[in-house]
Amino acid sequence: MLLLWYMLLSTLSMIPAYAEDAGEVITLPNGYSEDGLWLYNDYGDGTVSVTCQDNTLTEAEIPAEIDGHTITMVEVDCFKDNPGLQKVTLPDTITVIEDYSFYQCYGLEEINIPESVTKIGFQAFYGCALREVTIPAGVTEIESFAFEGCNSLQAIHVSKANQNYLDQDGILFDYDKTTLIVYPSAKTDTSYTIPENCTKLESYAFMGNQYLEQIDISSVQEMGEDVFYYCTSLQEITIPDGITELKGSAFGNCTALRKITLPEGITNLGSGCFYNCVMLEEIQLPESLTGMNDYAFFNCGSLKRLTIPENVTTIGNYALGWYYGSDNGNAGDENGEQDDYKRLPDFEIDADNGTAAFAYAARNSIKCTGGITQGIVFVYIVLGVVALVILAVIGLVIMQKRYQKEHELN
Repeated sequence: MLLLWYMLLSTLSMIPAYAEDAGEVITLPNGYSEDGLWLYNDYGDGTVSVTCQDNTLTEAEIPAEIDGHTITMVEVDCFKDNPGLQKVTLPDTITVIEDYSFYQCYGLEEINIPESVTKIGFQAFYGCALREVTIPAGVTEIESFAFEGCNSLQAIHVSKANQNYLDQDGILFDYDKTTLIVYPSAKTDTSYTIPENCTKLESYAFMGNQYLEQIDISSVQEMGEDVFYYCTSLQEITIPDGITELKGSAFGNCTALRKITLPEGITNLGSGCFYNCVMLEEIQLPESLTGMNDYAFFNCGSLKRLTIPENVTTIGNYALGWYYGSDNGNAGDENGEQDDYKRLPDFEIDADNGTAAFAYAARNSIKCTGGITQGIVFVYIVLGVVALVILAVIGLVIMQKRYQKEHELN
């Protein structure tokens, strides 16, 4: 059996790996460690990657060298989809932790990032159970979503010698602390104030935090996409002046959000901007708003009425007045309409006749006041009653004078 295994490994090691370079196919030398646990690829430029061949490991120590090749990179998908992996030790020869290296390693609680590492790839630690991470001095690049789904992550620490990143109270910033990059998902503070000199929130910066109830972002001038997505405890926030767009699903799945204040100057609400904000009851849309994209207020069941400014010229599919009618989605019917999407029965739009919002309401069979609000209707009723009373009084006076005159003539 061992002989057969060795023969198989030997055969596989003779199969060339390929990479495309300027339209040419080049052969990458590859091979296996003696125990068959590691596959290496030599890219010929000093980069030698390694991939684990056993996705049932609970602990792993990557070798620094295989067959005389110094291992410098944790390959894409190296440990992907190994939910039982709990601890990994990396050698001090590693310079790159590639994309998806530890993707969905749900049990990974402990890993050392060596001083030699310069790059952490896209979704490298997606879904891991890491509680704390230390970024060494040499790291110059941390790609988006590197720690996405790390729902146990309480703090990110950065070496004081690092000249590209720093941390404050476990929160990851760029070196100048003008950009907040990652606020850990499991950091338990219920309120947070952005530092005064921080003017930018990176895309997905607060995504998935389950504890924050209030956030002061008054110093912020720029926000990326999906910044507060899935912040399920967030209740109240004020968007500062200068922000002109809420990108992507900025507050999607913020299921506790009740109040948000938008500044004059906002022009666009991204796709799914307030998606599934089931507790949102009231929001004032500024006159500067010109567009709201697909699903902007989808499944906002507590929002009974929304006044749409006349400057809004674009309203996307299912942006207003729709919710999930069932737990199961589908591809929709022959007209493209999702049969598990239902119209909110009590929702109505306040918009002037001839506007995009009025047309949207008509197209989606949503009640629209046509610019006549309940307040205006009440005023009209009061004025009508007053007018009737005045007419009645005038009529009585005329009748009384006529009766008096007839009495005098008799």
